[in-house]
Formats: sequence, structure tokens, C-alpha cells
Amino acid sequence: MHSTYVGSQPIYTRELGIYAYQLLFRNNEYNKAQFSDGDKATSELILNSLTDIGLDKLVGTHKACINFTRNFLLGEYPIPSMKRQIVIEVQEGTLLDEAVIAALHQLSAKGFTLAIPEPLYRQHFICSTEHPYIVKFDITQYYNGQLVSAIAGIKQDNVHLLAEKIETQQEFKVCNEMGFDYYQGFFFCEPNIVKGRGIPANKVQIVRLLQKLQDDETDNKEIDQLISADVSLCYRLLRYANSSMLGLNTRIESIQHAISILGWDTIRMIATLLALSSIDDKPGELIHIALIRAKLCEELAKYKHHVDQKMAFTAGLLSILESLLDTPMDQILAKLPLNPVLTRALLDLEGELGELLQDSIIYVHGKPEYATSSRLDATVLRENYLKALVWANATLPALQS
Repeated sequence: MHSTYVGSQPIYTRELGIYAYQLLFRNNEYNKAQFSDGDKATSELILNSLTDIGLDKLVGTHKACINFTRNFLLGEYPIPSMKRQIVIEVQEGTLLDEAVIAALHQLSAKGFTLAIPEPLYRQHFICSTEHPYIVKFDITQYYNGQLVSAIAGIKQDNVHLLAEKIETQQEFKVCNEMGFDYYQGFFFCEPNIVKGRGIPANKVQIVRLLQKLQDDETDNKEIDQLISADVSLCYRLLRYANSSMLGLNTRIESIQHAISILGWDTIRMIATLLALSSIDDKPGELIHIALIRAKLCEELAKYKHHVDQKMAFTAGLLSILESLLDTPMDQILAKLPLNPVLTRALLDLEGELGELLQDSIIYVHGKPEYATSSRLDATVLRENYLKALVWANATLPALQS
């Protein structure tokens, strides 16, 4: 029996809004066009994820870009009829014989958007202006002026251009200047660190708040005063506490009331979430990533007897601090009174907690087959990732309201 994986990657517009999420369904041994025995397993995973979990829980109101196997494309397995939300991706290396090409044209005619790698598009779909396509460019495969030339050759077609595997902000800037419509990768997770500069002045207050929230010596009264003094934070925390996310039977009327009902650890978690999400000069997807990492770490900690679940959640949540604050992690952690175990995990991915954090980061970054540090079974990772993804998608709107 072959292990199957699932992951997701955001696809951005030029303005860094979310256009879609690419859902990655893969078999670790047959991650190629011909899946052999893994074809059925992968197909079943796609069906289970879309029907049992629900596409709305996986991607919210955004589109889902999905690589369907040959059996799906040829109709042996049904493609869900959500043509407004599903983008059918053709994976590079797919054998495009006459039957598959005809099937793709039929799907396009039905209203599905097709995402096709540039080499395959150029070979089989060039000048196909009847229906719009998304043409994907793996920017790692082009050198010097090759990318500019490749774009120029198909710009006249009725297509949208997508640059994938963008890992740095500089790569995003270059592709943006070239005129790409969509961008895929984790470039937004890269901090914009200026050597010799400390924490930016406009984010110092966030760090001061985190200092108090993460300090076990801070008592309930001080927390009450700290949060109540920030009108926006107080309002958002009470709004979140009274949201359907927590499902309380009583209405929370004050911070002190919230502490007595929910407990200090929960309030600290909520306040930390809200403090991080208040940073408005970063893409909102960064907080989304932090939520997925945090929940995945927390769930995976259940399989490790020596890892505290609450600390694991905090590790995932704080793992994006470097990118949010544009400051090296060691400088940030020097100002936060964290448990040494948590500090080592965040700084060097050390210990069991560090291994869980490392696998969570790798999995969320769409490379689940490399998430092996924690030595947890692939099925455990997949199921808990999906649970974390659903939770994060439900939580984010409540934080932003």
C-alpha cells in the first residue's frame, strides 16, 4: 500500500490577494504522470477530501487548483461539478495523447478553467483563444532572458500567466514587472531584513505586548489592564470570544470575565493571535500559514508524550515572527520570556518540539514527502494537516472581523 499526501499552496494576484489554493494530492513513490497502483489511491484521496471534508472547508470561497489524474480527465472518476471554483491543472510530464487533449477541450468548453505548464501549452494548445487558460511558468527552468522570450511568445493568446516556484521577494518583484497575472510560492514568508536595523519602530509595541502575553509572571489583573488599554484589541478579543468559534453558552462582557470563563492560557492564545493579525503591512496569508502551522503542531504533539500541546501550538504560531517583524529570529526571541524548549525549537528546530515544527513548516510549504523529522506516519500527518487546514480556514475570518 502506498502512502498518499495532501498539501496546499496559495496562488496570488498581482495585488497579493488570494486567487486560489493549489491542492496537492500526491503519492510519494509515484509522483509522476503514470501513477500505477497509486493512481487509484490518489483518486480516492481527492474524492474523500472534496466530498467528506468539503471544498469550502479546504479553500473557503477561493478557487481550488487541482491536478486530476488521467482517470479523472477521461471520465473514469467523476470531477466535481463546481466549475466556478475548481481549476483543473495539467501536471508537467503528463502524457497528452489525443484522448486526453480532447477531454481537456471538453472540460474547458463546459466552463472549467485549465492551468497548463508552458511547455505543454506551447506544444498542444498554442493559439487556443476560444477558452481562457492559465499558463504556468516554472521560473526555475528559465535563465537570463529566456523567461521574457517565453512570455512574449504567448502573450497575444487569450491566457493568464502564472509564475510558480517563487521563493524570494526579489523573484516576485521581477515577475511582477514582467506582467504575470498570478504568483505561486512562499516568497511572502521570507522576511525583508535590513542588516543592522532592529525591530521596526511601528512593530515595537507588538513585541512589548507579546512580552507580557508570553511571561508566566504576568498575572490576570495585569493582563486585564494591558488588553483593556488597547481599545481595538479589547474589542476584537471580546468579539472573537463571543463568536461561534468558541461556542460558549454565555456572553462574555469583559476581559476579566473572559479570563474566568476561558482561562489564562486560552486568553493568551487569542490575544497573541489578534496581536499578530493586527500587523497590516504583510499579506493576510502569513497569518493563515501561522494558524495552520500552530494547529498542526498542536495536533501532532498528541503523538509525542514529551511535547506539551499548548507549547506546540505557540511554536507554530510564533514561527512566522521573523517574516512578520522583518527581524532575525534570534533578536526577537532575546526580547521574549519563552520556555527554553520553545526557544530552541523556534531558533534551531531542536528537540522533539523542533522536529514537529520542522515537519509542520515543510508540510504547509507543499513538500509533505520531506516531512520525516518527527518520524510520524504519513497518514497521521495528512489527516492532521487537513484538520489544521479546516480549523485555520474557519478561524481566520473570526480574527479579521
